[in-house]
Amino acid sequence: METLLKQAIVIALAFMGLIIGAGFASGQELLVYFIAFGVPGIWGALAAAVLFALSGYVVMQLGSYFHAKEHSAVFDEVSHPIVSRMLDVFTILVLFTMGFVMIAGAGANFHQQYGLPTWVGSIVLVGLIIFAGMLDVDKVTTVIGLITPFILIFIVLASIHAFTDATLSISALEPVAKEHLTPAISSLVLSTVNYVTMSMALAISMALVMGGNLLNTRVAGLGGLIGGGIFGIILMLAVLAIFTQVDKVYGAPMPMLEVVNQIHPLAGIAMAVIVYGMIFNTAIGLYYALAKRVTSTAPKLFLPAIVIFSFIGFGLSFFGFESLVGTLYPMVGYVGIIMMGILGYAWFTRREAIKQENKIRNKIRKLLRVKWDVTRVFTRKHEAALVKALDASNVDSLEQHREVSAEVVAEIEEDDNADVEPAWEAISQQWEEEAEAVENGEDFDPENVDRTEARVQELEAQHEKETDDDENATPPSQ
Repeated sequence: METLLKQAIVIALAFMGLIIGAGFASGQELLVYFIAFGVPGIWGALAAAVLFALSGYVVMQLGSYFHAKEHSAVFDEVSHPIVSRMLDVFTILVLFTMGFVMIAGAGANFHQQYGLPTWVGSIVLVGLIIFAGMLDVDKVTTVIGLITPFILIFIVLASIHAFTDATLSISALEPVAKEHLTPAISSLVLSTVNYVTMSMALAISMALVMGGNLLNTRVAGLGGLIGGGIFGIILMLAVLAIFTQVDKVYGAPMPMLEVVNQIHPLAGIAMAVIVYGMIFNTAIGLYYALAKRVTSTAPKLFLPAIVIFSFIGFGLSFFGFESLVGTLYPMVGYVGIIMMGILGYAWFTRREAIKQENKIRNKIRKLLRVKWDVTRVFTRKHEAALVKALDASNVDSLEQHREVSAEVVAEIEEDDNADVEPAWEAISQQWEEEAEAVENGEDFDPENVDRTEARVQELEAQHEKETDDDENATPPSQ
C-alpha cells in the first residue's frame, strides 16, 4: 500500500509539472483567462480547479488501461480511425507549437529578471531539453516531479505576501483589471473550459505515456486526481495573488515573478530559477512526447528528432512570449474541448471495464510474486490461473508478464523473508537481449535462446533436487 501511494504521489507531481507550464508559472495565462474578468474570474478559477482534478483522473486512467506508449495508441481505441488521425495530427501540432512557446517563455524569464537577451534563456533551455531527451520515461517523470514542489512553495509564499501587502480593495482592483487587460475569450464560462482543455491538450501526450507506464489503473487515476486537484488549489491561490496586485503587475510579461520580486530581490532571483524549471518541465514533456510519436516506427531516430525539433522551436520562439500566449492558447483550447470530450466519453463507457481490468492485473501480480519467490510453492494450478489472467487482460500477455515479473522480483529482493527464484537471472537476461534486438530492428539469435533455456532448465532441476533432498532428509533426533 505504501509503495502504491508513493507511485501515485510521484505521478501527481509529474502531472502537475506538465500542466503548470510557462503560462501558469509566470502568471501570463491567468491574466487573460481569469483576472481580466474581474471578480467573476475568481469563480471561474474555482470551476477550473474541479475540472482539472476530473480530467487528470480520466486521462491517467485511460493511459494506464491501454498501456499507452504514445498518445495515438489511446486515440485509436476510443474513436473512429478518421477522428483518431485528426486528434493525432492536432496533438502533434500542439506539441510542436507549444514547445516553442515554452522556449520563448524561457527567454522572457531571463530577460525580465536578469536583463539578458531573450535568446540566451531560450538556447539554455534547448540544451536542457536535449540532455533530458537522453533519459527514459521513468527518469523524465522523476525529474519533472522533483521540480514541482518548489513552485508550489513559492506560489503559496507569494500569495501570502500579496494578500497582506494589497494596497487597493477588491472593488478598486476590478476596474483596473478590466481597463488594462483584454480577456483571451469574451465568455467567462467558455474561457474557463478553454483554459482547462488547452492545458490538458498541452499535457495530454506525455500524461498518457506516464499513465501507460503504470499497470495499476487505480494508482494512475489517483495520481491524476491528486495532481489535478492540487494544481487547482494552487491555480486559485495564484489567481487571487495576482488579482490583489494587478495594479502593479498587469504590464509584466511574468506577473507572478513580479509579485515575488516585491517580497525581496533574492526571492525574485530564486523564483526566476523555479519558473525556469517549470518551463523546462513542460518543454521536456512536449518535446519528449513529440519525438516519441514521430519516431514510433524508428526508435533509433528519437534523439536526432528531439534535437531537430528543439532547434526549430528556438527559431520560432522569436515571435515573442506574450503574443504567443494570447494567440495560440485559445486556438488550442477550442480543439482541446473536442479531444477531452471524446476521452471523457471513452472513460465513462469503459469505467466498469477499467475496474475489472485492474482486478485482473492485480491477480497477475500476486501470482507472479508466488512464481518468482523461491520460498513459496508455485503449483500447476497457479500456472493455469496465471495463463488465464494474462489472456483475459487487454495488455499483451508476454509484455505484461515480463514487466510485472521485473517489478515483483525487485520487491522480493527487498524482502528479508523472501528469496528470488535461481532461474530468474538467466531468464531476465534472455528477455533483455530479446528486447534490445527488437529495439535495434534485429532478429534475435535462436542459439542464444537455446543456451539460455538450457541454463534455466539446469537451474530449475538443481533447485528441485535441493528441495527434494531437504524434504527427504532425516529429521534430527530430539
